[in-house]
Amino acid sequence: MNIEKILKLAEFDTPTVANGLEMLGVCDPTVGYTGPDVRALMPEMGVRLGIAATSRLDTTTAGTDNPPSLMKEWLRLMVKTARVGSAVLPVFAVMESVGPRARYTVTIGDMMATQMTIAGCVGFVTNGSMRDIEGVRQVGLPCWAAGLSVMHGKLRWIDVGSPVLIDGMTVRSGDIIHADINGVLVIPFAVADQVYDKAVVVREREAANFARWRVPGFTVDDLIR
Repeated sequence: MNIEKILKLAEFDTPTVANGLEMLGVCDPTVGYTGPDVRALMPEMGVRLGIAATSRLDTTTAGTDNPPSLMKEWLRLMVKTARVGSAVLPVFAVMESVGPRARYTVTIGDMMATQMTIAGCVGFVTNGSMRDIEGVRQVGLPCWAAGLSVMHGKLRWIDVGSPVLIDGMTVRSGDIIHADINGVLVIPFAVADQVYDKAVVVREREAANFARWRVPGFTVDDLIR
């Protein structure tokens, strides 16, 4: 496994990486990415790449009980997952919101974001919401989510480390996550280093096409030929 090539995927935007992954022919191109229900809430922070550490949380089931937190277990999972051989990869935290109003589930605020960055997180994605956006922005942790909400509700942790479903995208701890203003893509770890070379091909082909099409006088007849 070439860790350097995995990290170099951050040189590309996410659509280019998605096209590179498609060229490998190992993943169904109709799944494995988010759609319009999950968006970049700090798009100015650009591309983020990391190894996934997953969890599930429910904050919208009514009640006044006080269930135990699994935050420490999640932080430990981040540290463990980041270690791949002798390398330490950046972590991409992935939390599935469950419950009767999953989109309203606040899964991160500025305090939680600070703890996550200490554990090596460079990005966060959820199918739910977040709050304290200005504080999280100051922490430097870009988030992809359904939107914003003001109340975290009752924090009921379901588990950590299990497969999760984010807007139709299945993610397992140890997968590689690539995200930018366009959305979020999951890459199976086993092929992640192979995607880089394909992304280079995609970029070169697109550049060559644009160079031809933008020549003054280029017509639709030229394009058809």
